[in-house]
Amino acid sequence: MRKIFCLCIATALLVASFSFASAQSKDAEKYRKESEEMRKSVWAWDKPQFSLRDVPRQYANASKVILTHHTELTADSKTKLAFLGSIFFTKKEQTILEVGRELVKINDKAAVAEYSELSFTQFEKSSVFYYVNKLSSYVGVRVIKPNGSIKEINADDIILTKDESSEKKAKVAIPDLQPGDILDYFIATTQSLTDDYSVRPYRVFLYDEAPVLSLSFHAQLGKKYALEYRSFNGAPDPAVSKNEDDDIVINVEKNNMSPFETSLWIIPAQQLPFIIMKISLGAGAKISVDNHRARKPGEIYKFVDGEDAFNYKTKSVNSDCYLDYYYMKYNRRPFTDLVDEAEKKAKQQGIKYKNLSDEEKAALLYYTYRYKGMMGFHIENLSKIIDVGNSDFRRNAFPLFYVMKEADLDPAFLLSGDRNGIRMSDAMVADEISEVAYLPASNKVLSLKTVFDIPFELSPNLEGLTDTKLLSFSNKMLKLDNNIAQGPALLVNSADKNAHIENLKLLLSPDKTILAVQRSTTLKGSYKISNQRKLILYEDLYESERKAFNEEKSLIEELEDHKKSRKDVDEVKNAFAEARKKQKDAFIAEAKEQFDQEITDLKEYKTDNLGIRHTAPDFVYSSSFNLASLVKKAGNNVIVEIGKIQGDPFIIKPEQRKRDIDIYMPFARTLEYSIELQIPDGYTVEGIAALNKKVENETGSFIAEATATDKLVTIKLKKQYLHNFEPAKNWEKLLQFIDAANDWRNSKLLFKKK
Repeated sequence: MRKIFCLCIATALLVASFSFASAQSKDAEKYRKESEEMRKSVWAWDKPQFSLRDVPRQYANASKVILTHHTELTADSKTKLAFLGSIFFTKKEQTILEVGRELVKINDKAAVAEYSELSFTQFEKSSVFYYVNKLSSYVGVRVIKPNGSIKEINADDIILTKDESSEKKAKVAIPDLQPGDILDYFIATTQSLTDDYSVRPYRVFLYDEAPVLSLSFHAQLGKKYALEYRSFNGAPDPAVSKNEDDDIVINVEKNNMSPFETSLWIIPAQQLPFIIMKISLGAGAKISVDNHRARKPGEIYKFVDGEDAFNYKTKSVNSDCYLDYYYMKYNRRPFTDLVDEAEKKAKQQGIKYKNLSDEEKAALLYYTYRYKGMMGFHIENLSKIIDVGNSDFRRNAFPLFYVMKEADLDPAFLLSGDRNGIRMSDAMVADEISEVAYLPASNKVLSLKTVFDIPFELSPNLEGLTDTKLLSFSNKMLKLDNNIAQGPALLVNSADKNAHIENLKLLLSPDKTILAVQRSTTLKGSYKISNQRKLILYEDLYESERKAFNEEKSLIEELEDHKKSRKDVDEVKNAFAEARKKQKDAFIAEAKEQFDQEITDLKEYKTDNLGIRHTAPDFVYSSSFNLASLVKKAGNNVIVEIGKIQGDPFIIKPEQRKRDIDIYMPFARTLEYSIELQIPDGYTVEGIAALNKKVENETGSFIAEATATDKLVTIKLKKQYLHNFEPAKNWEKLLQFIDAANDWRNSKLLFKKK
């Protein structure tokens, strides 16, 4: 389904592909009957907006037009008496039904391709003891031809892409869809839940990349439900009332929504209009649910600011399950041990711990915690350890804080929103406010979410935030005492701190059909993590840290010394060897993605510096391989399409070229290529002068410099985005150097036979 009615209550409903009948069974027959009843009900809706057929002239060239979108949501609950063994108890049973129906005018082949298939979760069931949750989805599809005739697709003629007792996923095809048709379809999802008091967020998006002539949402929640809501970025408040049965009734309507390009450098949570509604079974104010106070049955609560969420966040930070708990004598021991371990590791490196500065101590403690707590080897978790690069550790702010506190470094918690998400002042729940360990004395942040993170590096989602708070503590037992202060304005890393640098040596093969490449890549800052995850092996990661700590024995030697069985040691060796074999495939895939070309004869691939220490922060790797598609014969001459060495171009689509909304880029950044291309014996080179180009302004630049001798062509390329944010008025200036870089991609060199 489309993002204008993206629902977190139901399972994700995605656009994909299908066509075929499921096996006949009692369950299948029951589902078919329910599906038919649902279609009869939805097609019978008496809603005039589903009679729309005409598209306004201004949208005549749009790929598709959403004539109508309407969502119906109903939720009800009842209390049932249940019996288990000799025990009677009550349970709350909920039924939630959501129906999203859309009427779409299909105007071109791209829209036909998008809507020719639908995919959905047909059935899902989970059970925990006597609690049973069940989800079923139903689809209806009709095609309205230009002459007004209506053809209904057999939406039960499906292919089950997953067929298990607890879950069935399905897909259905929409054949013979043509430009000019109108597609009328719905996906209905019904859920049955038991004793579920969780808060379920529902979002109504009041924007879309396609024109929307009519958008509406209607919900009716039983009187035992509670509602919290908030409108963002200029969205109107929903109309909320109660009917004569004390049900909560919600309505949202918006007409004539112009299309809005949302995919390029937008932060929807901060720039585009939408409404969040949080729906829950009322549980009473004394129960805490989903990081805030649960609402009473029938309660309607409008959020005005993030004060509630912030207060709950500070309360939870100081609650028994966090600070007090960890600083009881017994639970405090692991952090005391980590400080002792850091002192031991300093001694192994010939360093006196007590002589280190506070910042040096913090770095050592950070690395010790990462090594012992995140990279520690446990053979029973071998498969997870091998895949450690894809593991995230989201709750490390607390342990890092405790270690720093135990080391008397006077840390604090820095609380903030997310640059790419919800502002702290807009938060509805505590989880929308992030926390990181912070050292006020040196103004340093300590974030450790992956094994590749390093101390004092600020992640892009925090850069430039000014709305921050500091929670500090006056003693080792960590009583908060309302010690909350305005936090620092966080810096923005400069473009040179986030860099992707390619050093390439190129050589034409003897038959002049292939370009041999010797490559060395350096990644800095926010460019690192993606390729670190792909290319770094756990074994290399572990060994790098072991050597940094000056430990004598390798992991395998340690296992053998600890009297692990030969079988266990062989299992680890085999797992490491298998991972190393797969590393070649990872290098091929990364190079293919980078250069947007087929890669052949990869060899000499290796990671030269892992980039996991703040003293050597760059990730460096190298390889050699062949590229064939950049070279073309022209009689006795050879053409090298040197511009394509940049890989897949970043193209601004026509619909993106006009912009009146501010530009939020992921981070300021630099892309550099240093290229040396040997001139074959017996050839001269033409086209050097045309390679030189320079476009720069206050937003960034693209600079290409090329020179040649009798033997060598040297090219330097540099593209910079100087800031992570630009006001809308600077859009044309960004386009100047982006377009220049894209034009350069068409550059060619002619090697002419003497």
